[in-house]
Amino acid sequence: MQSIVREHRDELAGVIVEPFQRIIPPHPGFLEGLRRVTAENGVPLIFDEVVTGFRLAYGGAQEYYGVVPDLCTLGKVIGGGFPLAAIAGRAEIMAHFNRDAVGDDGFLMQIGTLSGNPVAAAAGLATLEILRRTGAYEGLFATGRELMGTLDDLLKRAGVAAQLTGEPPLFDVVFTSEPVRDYRGTLRGDAELMRRFNALLRERGILKGEQKYYVSLAHTAADIRHTAEAWQSALAALSVH
Repeated sequence: MQSIVREHRDELAGVIVEPFQRIIPPHPGFLEGLRRVTAENGVPLIFDEVVTGFRLAYGGAQEYYGVVPDLCTLGKVIGGGFPLAAIAGRAEIMAHFNRDAVGDDGFLMQIGTLSGNPVAAAAGLATLEILRRTGAYEGLFATGRELMGTLDDLLKRAGVAAQLTGEPPLFDVVFTSEPVRDYRGTLRGDAELMRRFNALLRERGILKGEQKYYVSLAHTAADIRHTAEAWQSALAALSVH
């Protein structure tokens, strides 16, 4: 990556990455190295934080991993269930949305189908207020850690070859005996076993999609117990077939 940025720095408008890719945390030092080489070569670093923004921390993945990009995109959580998104970045870049600051030649129009929607904006502000409450993220991570630990224990006791990957607010299992270090590693998992496991969970009232467990502030101790019971029952059903 460093050699590519250095070699093509005059051709690159920016480097765009998901700081947390699907369910794969960044390799230690990767984001720091990417931040360093883009800064040294004058290439903007852009984080896609549509999923991770306000989920891994109030400041998103950039706060959680301690690496600040030049621009980032935000969505999902920011709307509290309503369609809402945002762009954030360094002042000198964001100034290009202000014609008075940069003049006609430097001005960039920012438009969107739902820009300024008052209902979505009100929902978003209410959501951010809840996330700012003391202990919000500590509770979120505690729930996620308990769920991850429970699932890992159940998989081991069932003798199922599987890897848990992700962070407490956002994780999943990959049915493989090999370590999962990147997206290619997730593709080596047993997709049919995953499909069956997810279907069994839905039958037991766990409304998980095909990928990822998303942990919420709304999840209670009763939800954790329900999930653990569903996992245990689903794994037992898998072993029968």
